[in-house]
Amino acid sequence: MNADSSLKITTKDVAPTRFAAHGIVEIFFENDILFYECFGPFNKELVDAMAVAQMEFLQTTDRDAGPWGSICLMRGSALASPDAMVRYSEMMHASKPPQFTPVATAFSVAPEVEGGSLMMPLYADIYASIARPFKSFDALDDARRWVQSMIDAEKTR
Repeated sequence: MNADSSLKITTKDVAPTRFAAHGIVEIFFENDILFYECFGPFNKELVDAMAVAQMEFLQTTDRDAGPWGSICLMRGSALASPDAMVRYSEMMHASKPPQFTPVATAFSVAPEVEGGSLMMPLYADIYASIARPFKSFDALDDARRWVQSMIDAEKTR
């Protein structure tokens, strides 16, 4: 990834809660795509920290207005505890201002990422429940092409 590190936030930057977060998420923009580089496995506290980091990042970013998409790049393990998945679903269902909502989300999960094939249907169900276009890909380039095509389609509407 070649992103400007000055425009990055990580869950390590968020004040810890009573329990330690398991996993790390780094958040940064590359053009019209917001990346979540995720190093798992994950627990509920990590999802809570990600929600805070994401909102702080989106509120302070100086990117131009307009449609954007997101890609979650999974590293190491995609496994998440059941309560982490419940919290993630709650976070995705929470109301957000339109400028804070991507037009599409892709997950890039290479075959060697632990639990990827197990977790992707769970994420697909969450995104289907909020009616957001979602796909998972083995390769980052494929995820990037699909998300960019969704952004481009939205720009021509």
